[in-house]
Amino acid sequence: MRATVGSIFAAVAAVAASLVSATPTTAHGPEMMTIDRLISHTSTVPAIKGKKIDLFVREKVPTAYIEGKPGSLEGKVALFVHGGYSPAILAFDVPYRDYSWMEYLAYGGLDVFAMDMTGYGRSGRPMMDDPCNLDPKQQPMLVPRNLKAPCANPYPFQLVNSDSETDDINAVVDYIRKLRGVDKVTLIGWSGGGIRIGTFAARHPEKVDRMVIWASSNYSRANPDAPPATLPVPGPPMTMQIRETGIDKRWLANVKCENQVEPGMPDLIWALNGEHDKVAAQWGPGGLRAPTRTYWGWNATAAAKIQVPTLMMVGEEDDLLKSNFELFDDLGASRKVFVRIACGTHFINWERQREVLHRASLEWLTKGRFGGVDRGRLRADPAGKIAISE
Repeated sequence: MRATVGSIFAAVAAVAASLVSATPTTAHGPEMMTIDRLISHTSTVPAIKGKKIDLFVREKVPTAYIEGKPGSLEGKVALFVHGGYSPAILAFDVPYRDYSWMEYLAYGGLDVFAMDMTGYGRSGRPMMDDPCNLDPKQQPMLVPRNLKAPCANPYPFQLVNSDSETDDINAVVDYIRKLRGVDKVTLIGWSGGGIRIGTFAARHPEKVDRMVIWASSNYSRANPDAPPATLPVPGPPMTMQIRETGIDKRWLANVKCENQVEPGMPDLIWALNGEHDKVAAQWGPGGLRAPTRTYWGWNATAAAKIQVPTLMMVGEEDDLLKSNFELFDDLGASRKVFVRIACGTHFINWERQREVLHRASLEWLTKGRFGGVDRGRLRADPAGKIAISE
């Protein structure tokens, strides 16, 4: 049963209004600012290679940093990278009570950025406004509302790949480094963001200070080192996640603990889905579009190259737990901590245990340790208490 909470839905209207602004705004009083930017990038996505595309970047920053008071920002700048469907704001900056991870870190003294990859949120979405480019298996959902009948993909290839996504991140990292006068940036990635920042760090270690990997997807020791012989790979360029899949099956079906999810949060997240992808909100039952992806290189060889201090976190109700244990073991970093989070699914950012994500990441990024250690495995119990784990 879907519960609703009046205060949550009262927040949705305010959220919707804030999402359309791309100019600097004072969002949290005089001590904090939210600044939205579009960064022009020469794309390496095969379908538009060599053409300019806009990448959306949100920043949450203490006002004192904008005024130039604290001196060097080295070691204080972080970039969030989202996963396979939820764009940056939906993943990391839900504007309801204390759900914003970005805001938590910013109030903790960090200059925090989050980006939308190509194909997500407010960044460019090449080939993705044509419903005929949707995966043919999903097109029947759009009949008859958006399509008279299923149709062939006008662009019959997977859209993005490990190279183009690394180039997206590199463009934003270089922009941030220049903007804030730092040599290195901390990277924080969730799910598909884990493979994205991990691949980037293996290729550009000189630009990475520290990392936080939360439930990386796509990791396997046996993944290929090199791309396919021919790129782009044939296939549809776009997929779509509807509520039945994203909210009901992937999230709520895995909730095991009482009060793990606040009543009304699934409805808020679904409402925000529609605000962050207004095109797909009008397709069939509504949902979030995402580009299809061709990945390689996120394997034991790449993990061994990662030498920067790395914090990893995964919920105990996440089926990615095993592969993330393997990733942790394979990391070349001498300083690395793994946190298993009880009563947590793949979507802890929208659950009660989000406090563990927030607290652990802030302590790691400001003190270089969590739970008193800078190496080893920890467990957060259902109440968020931290203890050593075997």
